[in-house]
Amino acid sequence: MRKQRFFLLTLIAFILGACQKDELTLPTSVDVNFDLIPFTNNEIETQSAEILLKNSSLSQANTPNQNTAPGLIKKMEIFKASFFITDIIIDGKREQGEDVYEKIPFDPPLEIKLDENTTVSQKLSFDIPQGIYQKLNLQLFLGNEELPALEFSGVVTSGKSQPVIFNYQFGLKQEITIQGKREDGRPTDNIILNKNQKEQAYLTLDAAYFFKYFPVFLLTQHKKEELTEESTITISNKNEKDMPFFTTLQGRLEESFSFVFE
Repeated sequence: MRKQRFFLLTLIAFILGACQKDELTLPTSVDVNFDLIPFTNNEIETQSAEILLKNSSLSQANTPNQNTAPGLIKKMEIFKASFFITDIIIDGKREQGEDVYEKIPFDPPLEIKLDENTTVSQKLSFDIPQGIYQKLNLQLFLGNEELPALEFSGVVTSGKSQPVIFNYQFGLKQEITIQGKREDGRPTDNIILNKNQKEQAYLTLDAAYFFKYFPVFLLTQHKKEELTEESTITISNKNEKDMPFFTTLQGRLEESFSFVFE
């Protein structure tokens, strides 16, 4: 009789454990919305930018005189951005159940266009197993051999000229890892996903943060003709001569992305 009772309890525990494991494999649907925080500055923080430049890995040959004046530029605005997503990796660690590691490819690449004056209708949706996530990271692979990774667009305004169109382009492929977090929560807070609830998340690109220390004095020095001729200025990390504009801001791109759950 005791053996039968022991066998029955073992069977019940096994069934309950199997049911719990099955529950942890059930998917939660996540909708990712995209947003852009624009950058506008009438008084570029030149001194802070010069400090970053001085401490960067630029060669002395590429470093302008530290007394270089900010020049004709009076205002700089960034109000558009676009990027091409070729792959996404979802990397999650749960309190219970197996860790999650899923790769989602996009063929053709998914183009995301952001504009501060336009409501973005583009969304990204995916399913991941429900559970309590101690870590939930989103890794973005941007660009390929034919398509640029990311581009910021806006205008710069010089002394007596009309605004000049300004494009800042990551022409080479980029990998961005973003740590997911709860809205108004700490980075260490758990993210709880439930199969019965559709989750809303927001992937935000903060141009205000990225361009805070943009070396506008370099722009004045190297793009003076384009500024006076009111043409379009394009800066790309595919061009060796433009690398100082990227070296100065190295590391800020990944920090400019956030991934927040409601």
